[in-house]
Amino acid sequence: MLDILQTCLHASLSEWIFLRELRVGTGYQRNSAQRLDAFVLNCYAHTSMRRVCYEIKTSRADFLCELKHPLKRRIGLRYSNEFYFVTPSGLLDISEVPVECGLIEIEVGRIGSQNSAQLGPDTFSHFAPEQQAYCRVVVPAPWRETPGPTWQFVASMLRNQKRVFQERPPKQPVQQRLEFA
Repeated sequence: MLDILQTCLHASLSEWIFLRELRVGTGYQRNSAQRLDAFVLNCYAHTSMRRVCYEIKTSRADFLCELKHPLKRRIGLRYSNEFYFVTPSGLLDISEVPVECGLIEIEVGRIGSQNSAQLGPDTFSHFAPEQQAYCRVVVPAPWRETPGPTWQFVASMLRNQKRVFQERPPKQPVQQRLEFA
């Protein structure tokens, strides 16, 4: 689901930093072991350095447990301007989404049966051709002005990126040797 979300909404690598399984904090005290499923930072100042937090829910039971423990999403709400639940299509009813959150639905395989007219005028749909999937913003998350990240959170983001590059180093550029006359 994270691959589809990244492909659909945050494909521009020069504009977005997409952090998966971001551990909050650098130590082992209080909330430092908590993880955000995905945290995304826009690198352009004209977007107010937009920060989005995504919480993946694959079952109703997981979502209902989240509703019983609202403090669990407090860290994600604190660091992001927008907070979204991301679910398979049809898992939740719009009325179940908390007012401070948005809802994005992802569906794979039934692309031909869905189109923007069927989704409604207020739904934003994005298609990921590689995965033959789409994600739709069913409930837009309200924008919240939040303070900037702490140094501990910045350090955690950098550690996350370092881990990603160690696991999957960037491809070496295709280079040619030029012969000098």
